[in-house]
Amino acid sequence: MRLETIGAEPSIASLLISELKSAVTRVRRARKWYLASPLSRAFASACLMMKLKKIKSITLIKAIIKTIKELKGLISREYKLIQLGIKYAWKISMLASSWGHPNAESWKHDKSFIIHQVLTLKWLSKLFGKAILNAL
Repeated sequence: MRLETIGAEPSIASLLISELKSAVTRVRRARKWYLASPLSRAFASACLMMKLKKIKSITLIKAIIKTIKELKGLISREYKLIQLGIKYAWKISMLASSWGHPNAESWKHDKSFIIHQVLTLKWLSKLFGKAILNAL
């Protein structure tokens, strides 16, 4: 599928590439480049070498966005907390469901419950230090 039907402008390409370049720079400065998957590292390097002027492929746009999200996730503490919150929301939901709670299955998709888990984890990390997040 091509973006010609959607009316993509060359500014989309420059916006995505500048965002990718920014994400790569921030990850390298944080010395976490080695944590990125080899495929993402190779893809980001190739995209930055090509100097794209126009992007017509939706698949390429999705790949660039996925790479940007992965790189930003490596340096964001909040992103890690949200991932942990989702993980624990699923665990608590399954536990409550096994105990017979009728609405427990819907908890794992409830954004407010996930945020509650994140805030609880953040509070625990302040109370016990960052070691609690490493242990989880």
